[in-house]
Amino acid sequence: MYILGLNIGHNATAALLKDGKIIRCVSEERFTRIKNHHGVPYKSIQWIMQDAGIKLNEIDSIVLDDQYQVINDPKFGRNFFQAYTEKSKARNIFSYLGYKYPKAFSKYYSFKNSQLQREEDREKIKRDISKALDFPSDKIVVTDHHLMHAFATIGNLDKKKEWIVFTLDGEGSGLCASVNVFDGKSLKVISQSSKTASIGYFYGIATLYLGMKPLEHEFKVMGLAPYAKKENVDKIYSRLRSLFNIDSNGVFHSKFSMPFADHFFTREMKYVRFDTISAAVQRLTEELCCEWIEKMIKKTGVHNVALGGGVFMNVKTNKKISELASVEKLFVMPSCGDESNAMGACWYGYKLLSKEVDFTPVPIKDLYLGPEYDERYVENFIKKNRIYKNYIIKKSKNINKDIAELLAKGEIVARCSGKSEWGARALGNRSILANPVHPDTIRILNETIKDRDFWMPFTPSMLDKFEKKYILNPKKIDSPYMAITFDSTPLAQQKLPAAMHPYDFTIRPQIVTKEFNKDYYEIIEHFSKLTGTGAVLNTSFNLHGEPNVLTPEDALHTVENSSLKYLALGEYLLEKKNF
Repeated sequence: MYILGLNIGHNATAALLKDGKIIRCVSEERFTRIKNHHGVPYKSIQWIMQDAGIKLNEIDSIVLDDQYQVINDPKFGRNFFQAYTEKSKARNIFSYLGYKYPKAFSKYYSFKNSQLQREEDREKIKRDISKALDFPSDKIVVTDHHLMHAFATIGNLDKKKEWIVFTLDGEGSGLCASVNVFDGKSLKVISQSSKTASIGYFYGIATLYLGMKPLEHEFKVMGLAPYAKKENVDKIYSRLRSLFNIDSNGVFHSKFSMPFADHFFTREMKYVRFDTISAAVQRLTEELCCEWIEKMIKKTGVHNVALGGGVFMNVKTNKKISELASVEKLFVMPSCGDESNAMGACWYGYKLLSKEVDFTPVPIKDLYLGPEYDERYVENFIKKNRIYKNYIIKKSKNINKDIAELLAKGEIVARCSGKSEWGARALGNRSILANPVHPDTIRILNETIKDRDFWMPFTPSMLDKFEKKYILNPKKIDSPYMAITFDSTPLAQQKLPAAMHPYDFTIRPQIVTKEFNKDYYEIIEHFSKLTGTGAVLNTSFNLHGEPNVLTPEDALHTVENSSLKYLALGEYLLEKKNF
């Protein structure tokens, strides 16, 4: 059985399932080089079909959700919510009425999301996909956005346990949140919340108000939050907290429709410092999520918690949830933004076609689900582009050892090897690696390579055998995908100062096992033998504002346009001449 799962909205993605197992997954931005590309992921589908050696007519079903297309509006930042189109039409009305009154117009705003309208939208999407891919419309399933977030999550859960599954994002299918119980075989929806009460929207508009790009720079707001003074945050926090409440059924409510929250920021936050706003919005998110989860654990009696949807890309919020006494086990869907819905669509389609068969999806064992480039490709690439003119090129007998030795000397090495990882996090195969002991590495990476904001932290990839030495993880939560932060140990603060948050000393680790990525494990292991440090600094291999690299061509582009000196392409090590 083959299922092709798609996300055609924000960060368009395609995934392929074969007999219950996800065997390919890649986002369109990696091919088009347009960050968070939206629309039908044609290039991703083409690669998947070619690499899997099948044709579209062998696909049993194409499944996707009914997420709206996002827009390109330079006024509000590329790829912001479609709601801003509607909002701009009504701006004069709401500017006059003020932020307290848009609730009266929620009927106007939510009209497009009525059930009838959604069904019409789904039929249109089905027709468009059928025409675009020349695929029978009766084999296309278009369904609910938050259901796909839930299915992306449950596909990875231990089916012998009962789980409570939370989904939370800006919006999708007219909703911003859902609470579900999964018993290992079926999913029961407990409650849903309207997008008008979306904390995801509120966080996105706060990001916009602070001069950054919504749906892209929320992580910068999160990274800035620890720097604010608590007493300043306390002074304004009650104004934010009073905007939301959560009822006994786990439904979010708000004083006004959150897609219009810019009126609140304009009126109430006009003279408030940027770091104070960041911290207050982050605290609001953490406290609302923890209250929501605790209420629903108490209501259902289920203590195993799973999280999906873009708000749970907020790793600091995930940390707070993990620390709740009522939470026994926690699973966070890796890269749980809308890109993960392509996986959810695969598993949903699998359940639909399985019918009488038990729902037995195979959890993903890693995220290395994209293209790779073999030795012949790399050799041809080097010759074709005459790279030897500007680079010293060495075909290594042990590239992993060579990389580790360079890192031990304080060098920074970019690595493009093996299958590319899917999702927002670089997991070693398309990564820039550095020695985490040297604080100066942060300045070098930020100023000459990544062009990142000075307050943003870097993160470590650490060997599993060093986990207890570096992070405090009493509940033994798995962390192979950088989906959650932990408090660091005193030893980590000594050994990994460049790979943790410099203010609160939290760490968002990738715990690496030999089974997860043998070559990457060997690099870190050899580095540990040379230095006594069982982790390396790992950041995505890209220039600021660009998607992570995919091909050797992308890798060379990034090296050429930065101060990177070393590039590992498979077994080849490239070093810039006259550096």
